[in-house]
Amino acid sequence: MTNFVDKLFDRTVPGITHSLDLYLKRNEAITSNIANAETPMYRAVDVDFAGELERAFDPSSSSALKKTHSKHMDLSGEGTSKFVEDYSGATRADGNNVDIDIQMGKLALNSGKYQTGTSLVRKKLQMMRMALRQAMR
Repeated sequence: MTNFVDKLFDRTVPGITHSLDLYLKRNEAITSNIANAETPMYRAVDVDFAGELERAFDPSSSSALKKTHSKHMDLSGEGTSKFVEDYSGATRADGNNVDIDIQMGKLALNSGKYQTGTSLVRKKLQMMRMALRQAMR
């Protein structure tokens, strides 16, 4: 079944849906940054978007962790996107580097990209529905 779906949708829809997952994860990071804007010693985080997409499309290039002992936690799953430190804001005297203006701009940009991705998936599905209706006639 998966092979049929991959052929039907090529790599467009799976790629866009993976990017939507990453935009959601980035949204969590940004909202966490905003919520901790006044927390001393808090360091802003972001998602390594390019690295995660590369890992999704080329698993062989992955620097995934390997489970070498039965008591180790299995961190090789798909939902293990990593947060990286975000150095976009200047560090204040209290050790916090969250710039609320930068984070709000990132939130707006991220939301726009998410909406664009959902529109692309919706259009692709509409095209598939239209093609199927034409084929059924």
